[in-house]
Amino acid sequence: MVSPPDWLSLFVNAATLNLHSYDVLSPLGCHFQQVKGIWEVTLFASRTEIVGGSEDGGTSHSPFDVDLKSVLGLFSRVDAICWQTQPLGRNDELGAHLSIEGLYEDKQVWLRITSTAPERFEAGRRAIVNLHQFEETW
Repeated sequence: MVSPPDWLSLFVNAATLNLHSYDVLSPLGCHFQQVKGIWEVTLFASRTEIVGGSEDGGTSHSPFDVDLKSVLGLFSRVDAICWQTQPLGRNDELGAHLSIEGLYEDKQVWLRITSTAPERFEAGRRAIVNLHQFEETW
């Protein structure tokens, strides 16, 4: 796994401070890559695997909101903002997400914050129903 540049870690950490959960937020995930000079960054709250009880084996998502004004304030220039409400087909792993394109510390950044975790990522925590506790798995 490649470590992000320092500036990108600072950006991601600042962005995640603006995700506010309605319950106990599951671990946050981040995927990044640089494509043709643009840093693509995707943030998401991991799924929670249910262990025990009637929902055993199922998963759930952490409900959260985004302080959009504060996230936009991280950018020195905003070129585009978009909210995609539904997946655009079977191969759209991001599904519903917020998209912001702009400039951060002279770097072109395309930030996406998904409403649910992409399927390819395993659950980031387990809810152990009988013990009334969470266990983080990543």
